[in-house]
Amino acid sequence: MKLPKVMTAELTYRCNHRCLFCSCPRENQPKLKENELSAKEWKKIFAKVKEYGVQQITFSGGEAILREDLFEILEEADRLDFSLGLISNGKNIDEDFLRHIQKYDLLLSVSVPGIETFEQTTGSDNVGHILQIFDQCNERGIRTVANIAVTKINLRELYENIALPLLHGAKYVLLNRFLPGGRGLENTKYLLSVDEINQMFDVAEEVLSRAGVYGHIGTELPFCIIKDPNKYKYLNISSLCAAAKRFFVIDPSGYIKVCNHSPKRLCKWTEIDSLGKNEYWNRFIAREYIPTMCQKCEYLYTKCDGGCREAAHVYFGDISDKDPCFEK
Repeated sequence: MKLPKVMTAELTYRCNHRCLFCSCPRENQPKLKENELSAKEWKKIFAKVKEYGVQQITFSGGEAILREDLFEILEEADRLDFSLGLISNGKNIDEDFLRHIQKYDLLLSVSVPGIETFEQTTGSDNVGHILQIFDQCNERGIRTVANIAVTKINLRELYENIALPLLHGAKYVLLNRFLPGGRGLENTKYLLSVDEINQMFDVAEEVLSRAGVYGHIGTELPFCIIKDPNKYKYLNISSLCAAAKRFFVIDPSGYIKVCNHSPKRLCKWTEIDSLGKNEYWNRFIAREYIPTMCQKCEYLYTKCDGGCREAAHVYFGDISDKDPCFEK
């Protein structure tokens, strides 16, 4: 059995933001919150997944920086020669932290889901600090990504939301539409319609082309909703499901999931040898999750899987249901 080349290591359940769009499944299922793995256990995981072909580890949470032993964990992953990524809301990032991570060839992804709407969206009034992080990383040669979750709240200021991080030194832009899940299930009124999703594409392409910087839409979308797929030169739009194929997740308690949006725990990491026989995992590998409405589509499998399968699971109860964008 080969694992995907990329693993997301969710290090903690803790977070110091209260984002309206948070899609972590455990945010509306407290029973999923259990003991967090120790640094020693994570080191064992790194050695194990290395045997199965994993090459890159992206650290997230919750808020990964809240782990007091984060540097110990990063050190071991670096020693084993993994490519490293870190996703953070930036609240606890300071000069001392940047000095510590500067020695790693690490890609730092910082969440900036709004400018004027930042506090409304996250519950924290520190957008100035976030923009300063991009400046500081640029000075230190640390590669950064502006990670923007797009909702009905911040759509109206999306141009500025993309442009300001770039002006402050961000090297890449990752856009994700707001997906229902976790705390986000309480805020489904902020889901984007198909027209608004295309507006997101157009605004992003305009800013990126003017800046000469590339970006992409992370969570896959149904290909059929893209009104003019050939017009985007700087924006890459994902439309094939990557879960269990290009990446997978180990959560803070050590359970394997097909992706970060999934509420389904498959097995503990200590049982990883049996993953190839797991029915749920294999449905993703074999793409046995296509919605009925998509089964005769000319784009099926070559360009599209019908949108985000785990968003359909969380919102409608089945990974074979329609993508939530069609609800709007």
